[in-house]
Amino acid sequence: MAATLIELYIKIAQLAIILIILAYFLYRRLKDRITGFTWFITLFSFIVLQSLIEIAIFFPTQNGKINSSSTIQEIHMIPSGIALFGLFLYLEFIRSEKPSTILLGFASVLLGGYLAVYFIELSFGLESSLAAEYRSSRIILNILQAFVLAEALYIFIQDIRKVEYRKLRRISLAMAVAFGIGFFFATLKIFERWTIQVNENLQFYGAIPFSITFGILAIAFIANPFYVYLLPAKINKILVFNEAGLLLYSVRIGKGEPEIGEDILFSGIITALRSLIAETTGARTDLRKVSFRDKKLLIVENLERNLTTLIVCDSDSFILQTAAKHFTERFYLKYKPSIDKFDGAVGIFEDASDIVRRVFPFVPPEEIIMD
Repeated sequence: MAATLIELYIKIAQLAIILIILAYFLYRRLKDRITGFTWFITLFSFIVLQSLIEIAIFFPTQNGKINSSSTIQEIHMIPSGIALFGLFLYLEFIRSEKPSTILLGFASVLLGGYLAVYFIELSFGLESSLAAEYRSSRIILNILQAFVLAEALYIFIQDIRKVEYRKLRRISLAMAVAFGIGFFFATLKIFERWTIQVNENLQFYGAIPFSITFGILAIAFIANPFYVYLLPAKINKILVFNEAGLLLYSVRIGKGEPEIGEDILFSGIITALRSLIAETTGARTDLRKVSFRDKKLLIVENLERNLTTLIVCDSDSFILQTAAKHFTERFYLKYKPSIDKFDGAVGIFEDASDIVRRVFPFVPPEEIIMD
């Protein structure tokens, strides 16, 4: 909660940064149909709501209309807690198809515990006996914040170590710095009931560092809007088939030697698996991935289910599946007439590498090689 005009001005500047990011994501979501941006539109909407409530509460608090120690002031942190939980889910979906059960349970307990304890404190008026920094709800929320930011820091440090492309390492480094600053001061906030007593000047230690964090994230996201899809994953190949199983487009990522006949093999695998599923279960085919030892085959269809993209990679993360979905929709949107009335001429699809570069911009153009 902003306690002085200086903190209020910092909060307003932070809100302006978030609104710029949110407006940009909305623009790209509507214009380019980038479904991955829905995550950040939701997250930043909650943060904007939290900031607006905090700013709205500031003025009556200063005028004495609201008790400055009232628990109701902390209500602006509820959207922040929900946004933190959403960020946790996104971080988990970056790495895998579903969140880790242990981590999901821990995050859920923290969020649920924060909400339950907050409303208990509010209902029983415990502010009369507890200073704000000693309230259990605030401590639990600070722990949730530190936990999520620690996971973000860990993931992007891992990206720096594992990713193949230099551009992705640079972006991951910027993200790691941003989340590192946030994690350090989030940890400090857990112990604020002691640190504030040591030095009252630390009352600004929350607003200023987190504004720096948001500033770095704003620059990183706006300069690289497709970062929502960037992963320490190796994409080996992208293939596109029509509903008859005919290969329309094939491109390999990397400078290695091509493997003769692999496109036909992939097409045969998908056709056989779909037939097997239909015959054994009677279910409509909804094949999404096939796993081998160290490789994954991600299979994504467009909305009309007449176009299939197959991506050979080493990750089955939910975010990469979202990127594959976006690529498939963009491909169909660009070549719809030719796909609907396919006459066997595949030359028209050769410039689809432009879509690959747009959806997966971390791949150097010289490594996108037509087969």
